[in-house]
Amino acid sequence: MKHLILLLAALLPALAFAAEKNDTTFTVKDKTIVVDVDSGKTVVKVYNKDGYQLSKTREMEFVDGQEVERVFVGSPLIPSENLQNMSFRPHFPMVWFGMNFLNKGVFSNATDGLHSRKTGSFELGITPYSIAVPFNKARTIGLTAAVQLAWVRQCFRRNYAMSNDGGRIAYTKLDGDAGSNNINYGALRIPVMLSLQRDYEDFHMALGLSAEVRTNAEYRFKATDATGVVHTPDGLKLQRFGLNFEYSMGYGPLVISATAGLTPIFKTTNGTKAFSSSLKIGLDVLELVRFINGKNKRK
Repeated sequence: MKHLILLLAALLPALAFAAEKNDTTFTVKDKTIVVDVDSGKTVVKVYNKDGYQLSKTREMEFVDGQEVERVFVGSPLIPSENLQNMSFRPHFPMVWFGMNFLNKGVFSNATDGLHSRKTGSFELGITPYSIAVPFNKARTIGLTAAVQLAWVRQCFRRNYAMSNDGGRIAYTKLDGDAGSNNINYGALRIPVMLSLQRDYEDFHMALGLSAEVRTNAEYRFKATDATGVVHTPDGLKLQRFGLNFEYSMGYGPLVISATAGLTPIFKTTNGTKAFSSSLKIGLDVLELVRFINGKNKRK
């Protein structure tokens, strides 16, 4: 009886996966592989044994000589226990903070005629949805994309006031400094990146483009005794659509990224174009959850 109980206990893990009598289950090193044939479709499932828990790491289907692979999706709206444990991941920061800059050209440091200030200019953002599609079997290169929401605050020199003039931005020189002079606006970005990576605990980097849709800017100007009475609008008109260059690199859940505008966010009355760019640091919360869960399972 003792030997019978031990034999049944040893067969339980295999019985848990072999739901049908036609399933074939075998173990190679630390991987459990289940093969099933149903209506001409061959399904291969690979399970990884992490401590005492068996979790599915891959599922592939073969139909009429064709291999079918699924797209791997990551979202903070999905509970962590439902996240797929795949090796190729989007690696977009779920939350980020960055410094914002306004320049008069693409990849330029010149700010003449824009009267912008780097001090106090910043960007906050979140990534509610991301996706990753590998191009090779090793899952080291592929395409990633995301939906991102950003809130941007851009500051300007306090001895200038801004206004709308025929769809362009006009500057007015003041006699003194205002208490505040900045714009705030929101943006929806959809980056599409070519990503190079190995594993979620290793170095990864990506580059690509992002489409951007902006709101008009809320104008925050506060007059002082030095400026006297200044009539300013509540908002400034921005270019609604834009295109950006995107680059990111990171290690595990930490992501450092840069965005450079390829199209201007507005034009001034003297013809100067304003291009927005930012340097950001963010946290990929999905990778952080996976890392913590993996550490806890190995305890």
